[in-house]
Amino acid sequence: MKKHLLPLALLFSGISPAQALDVGDISSFMNSDSSTLSKTIQNSTDSGRLINIRLERLSSPLDDGQVIAMDKPDELLLTPASLLLPAQASEVIRFFYKGPADEKER
Repeated sequence: MKKHLLPLALLFSGISPAQALDVGDISSFMNSDSSTLSKTIQNSTDSGRLINIRLERLSSPLDDGQVIAMDKPDELLLTPASLLLPAQASEVIRFFYKGPADEKER
């Protein structure tokens, strides 16, 4: 048994840490006095990635949060919604709130 563990340990010792997309915080909040939000997505891998972004309004960012339907389909917009992000590159995603001006955090 020990004979098999050493070659296996040597094999895995050369593996670098996993690289992936970095989106920062998954949940972001837009204050009631703001109508735009920007987030940077970074691709730290050695290959391009196709990214599709979906927006949902939630009652809470916690596990028990429920999806709340948008009042209008164009209430919250983003650009770009899809992109091909090259290896070792980053892109800024912009979100635009076009709903009613009120005191609600988004």
